Amino acid sequence: MALRQVILTVLTRGRMTGYEITRNFDDVLSYFWRASHQQVYRELAGLSEDGCVTCEVVSQAGKPDKKVYGLTKTGKEELRRWVAEPTEPPRPQDDLLVKLLAAHAVDKNSLRQEIARVRAESAGILKQFRAMKRECLRQPIDKRPEYEQTLYLVLRRGLLLAQAHVAWLGEVSEYLETGRLKK
Repeated sequence: MALRQVILTVLTRGRMTGYEITRNFDDVLSYFWRASHQQVYRELAGLSEDGCVTCEVVSQAGKPDKKVYGLTKTGKEELRRWVAEPTEPPRPQDDLLVKLLAAHAVDKNSLRQEIARVRAESAGILKQFRAMKRECLRQPIDKRPEYEQTLYLVLRRGLLLAQAHVAWLGEVSEYLETGRLKK
């Protein structure tokens, strides 16, 4: 997946400024896609050049002009083609897995500390996902717009992965402390 398709997907919700698009990254998308504000603005310029988005400059009193982006027919077609392409299953590429494989050859105390740090961070993310789920379920999810329903499915995936990750880190911690594997 490329940043280009992520931005096109964000714009399916309606016209937005670059700031609003980057807020989507900060508030929602950051759990499964990372992009700096500079990357987003650079990609928006390319999408505009390619005719995938429109860019309207809007004057503001006492402020710099703002640019409002909208999805074009060309952008929708590109997004449609991309969605129809085969998607590779996700492959775990995780430094922590390699560090664990090196456990037999290094100081386990350093690895224990790293596992504890990642476990605490992952538990924090899991807590955020649970809070997001509670917020989503304040209103019946099946009565919401389709975008919000699919966003809920994305949240569910993140929640399930985070739960599994925290549980697995607990097993790793126990192994590093006791040398016993959970069966």
